[in-house]
Amino acid sequence: MKIAIKTMGCRLNHAETATIAGALEYEGHAIVPEGGLCDVLVLHTCTVTAAAQRESMRLARAARRAGAGGVVMSGCTTSVVGPERILEGGVDAVVEKKSGQVHVGAPGSPAEAVARIVAAALSGNGFRPYLPRFASTRAPVKVQDGCDFRCAYCIVPDARGAPRSRPLADILAEIAGLAAQGFREIVLTGVNVACWRDGEAGLADLARAASSVPGVARIRLSSIEPGTAERDLVDLMAAAESRLCRTLHYPLQSGDAGVLKRMRRRYTPEQYAAAVEDALARVPRLGLGADVITGFPGEDDAAFEASVGMIERFPFSNLHVFPYSERPGTPAAAMDGAVPVATRRERAQRLIAIGEEKRKRFAASFVGDEAEVLVERVDGDGDGRGWTSEYVEARIEGLATADVGRLVAMRVRSAVDGIVTGNAV
Repeated sequence: MKIAIKTMGCRLNHAETATIAGALEYEGHAIVPEGGLCDVLVLHTCTVTAAAQRESMRLARAARRAGAGGVVMSGCTTSVVGPERILEGGVDAVVEKKSGQVHVGAPGSPAEAVARIVAAALSGNGFRPYLPRFASTRAPVKVQDGCDFRCAYCIVPDARGAPRSRPLADILAEIAGLAAQGFREIVLTGVNVACWRDGEAGLADLARAASSVPGVARIRLSSIEPGTAERDLVDLMAAAESRLCRTLHYPLQSGDAGVLKRMRRRYTPEQYAAAVEDALARVPRLGLGADVITGFPGEDDAAFEASVGMIERFPFSNLHVFPYSERPGTPAAAMDGAVPVATRRERAQRLIAIGEEKRKRFAASFVGDEAEVLVERVDGDGDGRGWTSEYVEARIEGLATADVGRLVAMRVRSAVDGIVTGNAV
């Protein structure tokens, strides 16, 4: 059959889609571009916000008009909305996220056959005889799923369930296969990736083992929750000849102690700052990222200024700022102290502006130095485009198409709008 896949949401969803595509191809199906004619559309959904959930349901209803013969829904929306309601909305088969069970409207349909392949691909049980199917030069590898931290604003534990880890041996086998295909950078990803465990082994052990796989040049990590594995990872990053990318995406959410407590976060501003100071002291020119929510219930002017102060204090180079959005079904949605939407947005814009200046300043710190870049594409004029280990966008002059997928050392000549430019050395 001809199968199209539509992916919504986070990096983890895209990693799961790559696994779904690999499984479908292994079973003899053809993957075709979404948006046109296909026998079955797999809609891999997101429900982190109410708007994302509504869009998931809208796309499911519109799929047949767009040329899909049947529709399979998977992903986080399935657990929160429920399979019965989704089937009533016209979807042919549902792969429920938390349980992995397949629910069908008409048994024996082509959509059911596809749904069972999708369910097996997402189960994470045992070695897979196929590899994920990526179109990029870096390969995100899902190592963990689920979270039980229960932050007050987050629906993900209801959508994905309790933490579950893939076995180390299965992960390394997948990475070895991807490296053999020419992928030089591997991204270890999950819902709460620092919760990964296999016996006594933790995330730093996994990163070290993945770095040792022949052909792998760089290991990158998704977000690391404060108070989990960050110090062990910094130890690994700081080691000579480490292949772990010098980036730490370390969600802040708020710089105010009272707001963090209402959010049900597991750290104080002082603990966060101490961990960041330790990392910056031990890893030269660390690419430091963070997520921040503005206008959470109870965030007054002083609490917001505490967030501003924390961001201005450290050299963040990759700041993700979101105005708070009520998510029905979470404790925060029923909290008092609501902040006007206009104020949430104004505060977000202020932090975004600060973050942009910091991003540009960080890129400018590379001028005159060397940096290593994974080349993701080469333009017609011979300019290579890619990212440094510290997650700085780069342009390297004088490359060829054959350089795509290579790690290239460059001498940085200039930095404009946060993009470094130079020549290969």
